Amino acid sequence: MKALVLGAGEVGYHIALRLAREGNEVVVVDQDAARLALVEEAMDVATVCGRASLPSVLERAGAADADLLIAATANDEVNMLACQVAHSLFRVPLKIARVREADYHDERLIGRDDLPIDHIISPEAEAARAIVRRVQISAASDMQSFANGRVMLIGIPIAPKSPLAGASLAEVQSEVFGDVRALVVAHEHHHRWQVPRSDVTLLAGDSVYLSVAAPDAQRLLARLGLSERATGARNVFQVGGGRIGFETARRLEELGYRVKVIEQSRERAEWLAEHLQKSTIIVGDAINKRLLEEECIDASSDFLALTNDDETNILASLIAKRYRVPHVVTLINRTLYNEMAREIGLDVTICPRLTTVSSILRHVRRGRILGAAPIGDGTVEVLEAEALETALLVGKPLRDVRFPEQAIVAAIVREEEVIIPDGNTRIEPHDDVVLVARSEAIRQLERLFEVQLEFF
Repeated sequence: MKALVLGAGEVGYHIALRLAREGNEVVVVDQDAARLALVEEAMDVATVCGRASLPSVLERAGAADADLLIAATANDEVNMLACQVAHSLFRVPLKIARVREADYHDERLIGRDDLPIDHIISPEAEAARAIVRRVQISAASDMQSFANGRVMLIGIPIAPKSPLAGASLAEVQSEVFGDVRALVVAHEHHHRWQVPRSDVTLLAGDSVYLSVAAPDAQRLLARLGLSERATGARNVFQVGGGRIGFETARRLEELGYRVKVIEQSRERAEWLAEHLQKSTIIVGDAINKRLLEEECIDASSDFLALTNDDETNILASLIAKRYRVPHVVTLINRTLYNEMAREIGLDVTICPRLTTVSSILRHVRRGRILGAAPIGDGTVEVLEAEALETALLVGKPLRDVRFPEQAIVAAIVREEEVIIPDGNTRIEPHDDVVLVARSEAIRQLERLFEVQLEFF
């Protein structure tokens, strides 16, 4: 597949890196030659320096034979215009645009006869969606759904008193999960994510992702001693009312949460008061201890640090931890801070870059691979794939399939049934398969789902 990635910022860089690792032909376009130099150093891709929406620049980038265009520059108008040019002049089949301005998300603007964009991605909406998921499932550090919501992948940090701490994978399956069918599909130790081998022992301070059928998710959390609180009567204390903060508060209002927002800008606070129906808006400093105490931070069930400043978010979250707020979510943009957050006790962080990359990759189709999304730090990916009759893994016990070392089948969906597999499980034709793999193993996984000649 040939992909054009417009924009070499954080989002464009990581999308290009992911696609290049999977063996795709990638061309990155940006006006900043220094950024392009960093891209060329880090990955095997071609680069073109120029304004991404210009026909001549897209022509030099090879748009005429591109299969996919991802417009991820910092400018909404450039992204939308680039998609129009790619459609009108070069007939690029699939076009995805990152668009931040909510006014452009009008369905009347989008379509083959209007703005020819196949998928519009809003970083703010994706981040807000991820934050609300964390609030709803506050016992986990991450939770994502796959296979049309039938399969859940739950990310959990392992606390010292967790039943997972000190247990081998075999002990986890037999003694911890019990009658709940679940599977450890990714394991983080010393800041490196892996698909775990059978001889791995989980330690306090590690993190894991577990696959489970959606109806069993709450039972699994209960098995792990991670109780959930009821939705609706909870008090959410939020600092920051920017785009992500507003979108988060709006969604929480719709779900029945009581939301209190502290915003430093009076002008922005007045705007929030006009556009939010039920939230309480307060003008003030997010790290003013007296203000936080006056507004009863210690009575909050959830604390969301969502300002546009990483340092403010980290400090505010640490203050909330000091007041023993049960659930703290921290918005962090810079990769370095995101890596440090867990070391200082901030287990639940949201990185808009990762949520945007995840959303874009979900729309990139590769053969029978139906979708993809990164988890953890982004080096591990979840794939959804359809197994056709002559795919190499159909009809064999999974223990006999030559999977890449860093790959595992997390779940199989057969009609309405969700199967959490073991070595004896066989994949049947037309099963939907959810897999977890490190990025370097994805090309090998795709080959297992390729249709053989006899299918035709």
